[in-house]
Amino acid sequence: MSKTAKYFFMLLIFPTICFADCAREVTSCYLTKLGLLEQRSKEEARDGYSHLILNGVEIYKTKTPFMAFISDDEGVFKNKKYITTKTIFSFIPAEPCRHKEYYGYCRVSVVLDFSGDKPVISNEFISDSGSSVIDWVSWGKANAIIVFEDGSKFKYMNGHVERVIK
Repeated sequence: MSKTAKYFFMLLIFPTICFADCAREVTSCYLTKLGLLEQRSKEEARDGYSHLILNGVEIYKTKTPFMAFISDDEGVFKNKKYITTKTIFSFIPAEPCRHKEYYGYCRVSVVLDFSGDKPVISNEFISDSGSSVIDWVSWGKANAIIVFEDGSKFKYMNGHVERVIK
């Protein structure tokens, strides 16, 4: 094969390789330390649930129209690509929350931790007001502090989230 033909072939194939990371039918996908995390909304899944899929294996599903990821996640750059190691997603469940601090529709948050050898999914947690959004997160190696706009504060450590009492 001539040199020109090789370059033409590479230019033809390169876009396909770049787009191969994400499937067309998913809303969004994220590169993680453990592989490709795909997010499917309720409408895309057509089963009444939104799904999170890691390397083709479902790791989380819930009855909600969609899940929203925070932009303040933890990660590293490797080969000019951002690799997520820890992140948080939130959703409003289809059913009212029956939480001891809050009753009614609420915003539920969950930490996803890809920093180890397998994915860790934290317990669900809800802000004091029930519907507040995350204001900021301080990611540390051993734990994370999560603060909501209503002032409620949580600590993530070893796969578990607990409320920080003021």
